[in-house]
Amino acid sequence: MKKFNDSLESISENFGLYKTVVRERFPRKLELSEEFVESFKREFQSQVDPLYTEDDDGQQVLSREARDPGRVLKEFQKALKFLI
Repeated sequence: MKKFNDSLESISENFGLYKTVVRERFPRKLELSEEFVESFKREFQSQVDPLYTEDDDGQQVLSREARDPGRVLKEFQKALKFLI
C-alpha cells in the first residue's frame, strides 16, 4: 500500500502541468478581396504605430504608445475567426 501511495503522490504533483496546444488554421484556398487585404494592412499599421496629437501650443504630444505587433496579430486572429 505504501508503494501505491508514493506513486499516487507523484501523479498528483504532476497533474495539470501538461498543456495541449490546439492550432487553428485558415482554409487553404481562402480568397480575400484586395480591398480587404489593404484595409487589414492599414488597420494593423495604425494599431502598431504610436499615436501623436497636437496640444494647444501646436506641439506634438504622444497620446498612445506603440503596441506589440505580436499581441496585435493575436487579437486580429481572434477577430477573424468569425469570417470562416
